Amino acid sequence: MEKLEIKNLSYVYSKGTPFEYLALDDINLSIKQGETLAIIGHTGSGKSTLIQHLNGLFKAQSGSVIFEGRDIWENKKDIKNVRFKIGLCFQYPEYQLFEETVYKDIAFGPKNMGLDAAEVDRRVKRAMEYMGLPERYINRSPFDISGGQKRKVALAGILAMEPDILVLDEPTAGLDPSARNNLFELIRKYKEASGTTVVFVSHSMEDVAKMADRIVVMSQSKIVMQGTPDEVFAQAPKLLEIGLNVPAITSIFLQMNRNGYRLPPVYTVEAAAACIKGMLEGDAV
Repeated sequence: MEKLEIKNLSYVYSKGTPFEYLALDDINLSIKQGETLAIIGHTGSGKSTLIQHLNGLFKAQSGSVIFEGRDIWENKKDIKNVRFKIGLCFQYPEYQLFEETVYKDIAFGPKNMGLDAAEVDRRVKRAMEYMGLPERYINRSPFDISGGQKRKVALAGILAMEPDILVLDEPTAGLDPSARNNLFELIRKYKEASGTTVVFVSHSMEDVAKMADRIVVMSQSKIVMQGTPDEVFAQAPKLLEIGLNVPAITSIFLQMNRNGYRLPPVYTVEAAAACIKGMLEGDAV
């Protein structure tokens, strides 16, 4: 089932000026209910501009965004509700914390939805649980906790609105590998528990390989490739050609093939271990 559809979407910055720049060029994309979709591309390819159209932060200059069968701009008065249903979390969301306590910050969205105090309280505590935040943080200032915990508080504020679609722009930017893995594991568990559709932008091909059901590749304001991780990373030379990285383990296997091995494309350490084990046991040469 298509949860969200982008049809013939184009967007130009500084239109009609000497600084005019085509950021999105006739984008068509369908996002399915319950999938985890990764959007990758070099800097300036249009990724962030695209995701800011998904919940109406940007209004399409040409084309449309269809959520559950309706253009999100069909009625301007409904756009606030669209933003509750399609939760967008920017890169470094901890910079957007502003309330006196962790509780108040997470409760901000649900309160603006007009929910009663009991429902707000339920959502805050559940979002904190999803993000692995201890209950003792409830009355602490969000500015007196670690950077990684601030990131979780900011994400919990989005989860507390219980969006149908969770959109994340570089959710693990600036985190060390351990914190990055922990955050993605929490997001994965949240998705499994809630059934929420997840769309995320990332420069980390390792994160994409672990998390994504499907990958969309953008280059020069267009979608140039899409498919499962197997399908996309099998085209590693093309990805490298347009200025993208591939998972480190994929690069290693490409080099092994240049050295005379005949190995399939892999993009996770687990798949690589299974492949090497088979090679050592005589299944590959």
